[in-house]
Amino acid sequence: MQPFKLPLDKACNVIDYHPSGLWALEKASGVLSHPNPGKPRERSLLKSPFDFDKECYNWSDQTGTNRHLFLIHRLDSATSGILLVSDCPSLARQTRQAFANREIEKTYLALVHYSGQSIRSHWQDCLEKHTLGGKIRVNTARSGSKAITEAFLEQKKYTQFGVLALLRLSPKTGRTHQLRVQCAKRRLPIIGDRTYGNFQLNRKIARLSNCDRLFLHATKLKVKIEPSDQASFIWEVESPLPRAFGKLLG
Repeated sequence: MQPFKLPLDKACNVIDYHPSGLWALEKASGVLSHPNPGKPRERSLLKSPFDFDKECYNWSDQTGTNRHLFLIHRLDSATSGILLVSDCPSLARQTRQAFANREIEKTYLALVHYSGQSIRSHWQDCLEKHTLGGKIRVNTARSGSKAITEAFLEQKKYTQFGVLALLRLSPKTGRTHQLRVQCAKRRLPIIGDRTYGNFQLNRKIARLSNCDRLFLHATKLKVKIEPSDQASFIWEVESPLPRAFGKLLG
């Protein structure tokens, strides 16, 4: 049982809580992992102030107790799914380091436009990040940061929008926009991707299905935790496929 209530955005919820102080939250598409500097009114994970130096949310609960929730990693605002946070600063630092050391097993589900091409399981690219018009853009290049993903075809379906495929993606690196760019390079644009996707198809799907979102979902996380006061353990959490995915797949 969770020790206290979080002031979560109404579209987000708690998936699981571990007594060591680790929380698994489900972030909705369109909600920020944290507000941008100078824009505290933006819709973000918690409805409370965010400390950018400590990377944590701060608030006082109904009893007047000061609460802190440390953000361990981030998801793009358009991506839904699992976010790990902690109410223990030392555990947060340790788990952040596990992410940095690529010791976390991450799995995403992506709904893509499928043209019948073979999907090889091992994707490896070099990615370059730059800024265009004040926005981050990423492209594949001969040199840059190495991006590695294992990709598997879960399901494909003939729909009114053409053939759609559900991919299970396991990134082994954590590059900006990695999955979206790697899918687009292989002519597998993620539905709803407004930067690297098939814009004409996105508009058609949004108009006819009333599903206007990025169809990328962080569905599973597996992490080894080593608290200072107890034995290490493996914690695995999972978030089910969002309804919008099932709606398009039929």
